[in-house]
Amino acid sequence: MNKLWKKALAASMAGALILGLSACGGSGGSNGGGGHLVFMIWDSGQKSGMEAIAEAYMEDHPDVTIEVQASGWDEYWTKLEAAAKSNSLPDIFWMHTNQMYTYADAGILADCTGIVDEANYAETAIENAKGSDGKIYGVPKDKDTVALLYNKEIFDKAGVTYPTPDWTWNDLENASLTIYDNTGKYGYMAYSHDQIGYWNFVYQNGGQILSDDGSKAMYTEPATSDAVKYYVGLQENNWCPTQEQFANTGAAEMFFSGQGAMYYAGNWDLANLCATYPDMNGKWDVAVLPKCPNPVEGDGRAVISNSV
Repeated sequence: MNKLWKKALAASMAGALILGLSACGGSGGSNGGGGHLVFMIWDSGQKSGMEAIAEAYMEDHPDVTIEVQASGWDEYWTKLEAAAKSNSLPDIFWMHTNQMYTYADAGILADCTGIVDEANYAETAIENAKGSDGKIYGVPKDKDTVALLYNKEIFDKAGVTYPTPDWTWNDLENASLTIYDNTGKYGYMAYSHDQIGYWNFVYQNGGQILSDDGSKAMYTEPATSDAVKYYVGLQENNWCPTQEQFANTGAAEMFFSGQGAMYYAGNWDLANLCATYPDMNGKWDVAVLPKCPNPVEGDGRAVISNSV
């Protein structure tokens, strides 16, 4: 894993969460002493976990009550923007790296530099929690990664060995072709997505999305452009659904309905997928991403990893 995001994440990164603290104290209690605090998140699947954290805190601080509120992704940002404009932000809330600079630079987030021990976190997690002034405006929570999901039943029917850590892009293509020829099912479903798609291929090939200082895009650099071209080329194979098909049916739906054998997914989706498709439990598994066989730089092994 020789390539990790730094400030490139601030440009665009889905699934990145940072626990933010409001400097405004919109719901009262954040300015010291006891009180009722509101903790807002955008993932109902994590609500019980956040409530457990809140309960543990309240046991040590009986004069404080914490109410966890969960909203959907779109609703969350609508609510947060309205709350920011009316100076009524929740006391604690998740912050996406796409939005960090907007909220931090507006002066409405608490400076957490003094309460975050940087030694406890990866460099990328700390960088994601910073505003443009270099101060830390959130407490890093979790890390994520991307994995290859594969359908064991389709692999068995096609007579293809399950993915191993030694797999390369060539193995991914060869397995996809064999699966398609032997079963009529799609192989690797290369849908157009950055974090769960071609960005991983770029870094595996030794490329970058942004320069180290985050000042310019690197798409014209050979290692980056070649990887993007390779990924787009995968989409032109008969064993990959067309992008028009993906527009109507997502890769996850295709995978769990038995139409395709492989796709990339973020680990933040796995628990929800298990709950949504219980009949498929035990019929699929995860593997590390196939590596680039001939990278311009590095060992060909990389994956997008982001802090939460």
